[in-house]
Amino acid sequence: MSLVRFCLLSLLTLAFSASAQTLYKWVGKDGKVHYSDQPPPKEIKKVEQPRLKASSIDTSGLPYETQKAAQDFPVTLFTSADCKSECDSGRAFLRKRGIPFSESIIATPEEASAFKKRFGSDSILLPSLTVGSQKQQGFEEGTWNGMLDTAGYPRTAIPGTARTARPAPASEPAPAAQ
Repeated sequence: MSLVRFCLLSLLTLAFSASAQTLYKWVGKDGKVHYSDQPPPKEIKKVEQPRLKASSIDTSGLPYETQKAAQDFPVTLFTSADCKSECDSGRAFLRKRGIPFSESIIATPEEASAFKKRFGSDSILLPSLTVGSQKQQGFEEGTWNGMLDTAGYPRTAIPGTARTARPAPASEPAPAAQ
């Protein structure tokens, strides 16, 4: 019996260590900031390894289906201080559907660069949304509905159950709402 427990513990340890990848950040000779999961060239002396933590949202009190969707397919809304009516529309849309989400505010060039890399784009169109691994730049209600439906989120909010994390800079995790 102890051999079985040892094997299970070993497998769990390997599974969790495989999911924790290292991110490297450095400035190249040309002055450009680089982000990669590969170590930089040996001639680069100053290397940062920023730690990105996942957002956490309090889902207690939500229906099981919503809790499960939030656990498996977390929703993050990307905004900026310059994005007013469109970002407000995106927030209102998520609240109307009762979607628990975190909000990341893009405020610095580094956050903008990380956003472009995450979305695989040379431009930034806000608001943007991620639902699990799905990504969409710009507020398009039909597309956002499709992403949320596919992830198993409810179509309408149950009164008093909306959970939203307070906005945070895109490079830091959003704190959980109370």
